[in-house]
Amino acid sequence: MAGIEMDRVSKVYPNGTNAVSAVSLEVSDGEFMVLVGPSGCGKTTVLRMIAGLESISEGTVQVGDEVVNDLPPRERDVAMVFQNYALYPHMTVFGNMAFPLQLKKVDKREISRRVREAADVLGLEDLLDRKPKHLSGGQRQRVAMGRAIVREPHAFLMDEPL
Repeated sequence: MAGIEMDRVSKVYPNGTNAVSAVSLEVSDGEFMVLVGPSGCGKTTVLRMIAGLESISEGTVQVGDEVVNDLPPRERDVAMVFQNYALYPHMTVFGNMAFPLQLKKVDKREISRRVREAADVLGLEDLLDRKPKHLSGGQRQRVAMGRAIVREPHAFLMDEPL
């Protein structure tokens, strides 16, 4: 894991809407931080800027020792668990959890090891052959978390995980 630092980060949309203004924060390596605020205050936008899914209007975002403002999401080594879980409906639990590793061309045995280990920790070991439509909301959420865990990223970002 790696620390995350935001220094005076702002997001202004093309229509002039100021979504986030001069946010500065530091999350140390291994630290757990929760952003709390009313709906629409910019919590998701902050997470999306860290992940590289939203451009930054000004300021800097650093993951570990690297400023990542200009890096595409796949090069930031940050895993994001979305509010809606973003599971692929045609894939099994195993397939959903394995997918990011398959994209990185990780060895099949290593993929299986990581997926089964995460499934065991998350209580999903008996659900690996099921598709998302046959899972409860809590189980879907754990699959999304498992998909993030197997990547072994520098940092985890979770948007409304509870």
